[in-house]
Amino acid sequence: MEGLQFVGPEQDILRDIHKGVKHPKKEPIARAAQDLHKSSAHSMHSAEWFEHDGLLYYHGRIYIPDSSQLHRRIVSLCHNTKVAGHPGHFKTLELVSRSYWWPNMSRYVGQYVSHCDLCTRTKAQRRLPASELQPLAIPEECWGTISVDFISELPESGGYNAIMVAIDSVDK
Repeated sequence: MEGLQFVGPEQDILRDIHKGVKHPKKEPIARAAQDLHKSSAHSMHSAEWFEHDGLLYYHGRIYIPDSSQLHRRIVSLCHNTKVAGHPGHFKTLELVSRSYWWPNMSRYVGQYVSHCDLCTRTKAQRRLPASELQPLAIPEECWGTISVDFISELPESGGYNAIMVAIDSVDK
């Protein structure tokens, strides 16, 4: 991360991250990372975490405190901007994970992309268009062809909670 300079909305995000990491009592992961560094036994896990310029890093990526507002702003920055062009789940995750990390990040990014209004409206259909409907043959006699529907999960009445509806195609 050395040599990088953050400008614009990312500067505001970094300022808010500073606020979250400075209060480790409210943030259990930041507190655990600080405890790892204070402990005398330097394990492999303590090498994964380090602090630089007031930011906590995990595997060289900035750790984001548990704040849904921060998560949303970061994913929005990597997904909704004109430069990013509303990439899908994996590309957005790759863009976010270049600089940031938080627990369950992949799940959060997937949910964000799947609920993105513009993406759902412009998404290409991955199935064949429905074919033209064909009418059913007209039955010759009463009760020759019937259809049955079940209406279930109704409030219980007289010990029952479902209705069966039988329809004769000729007599409707």
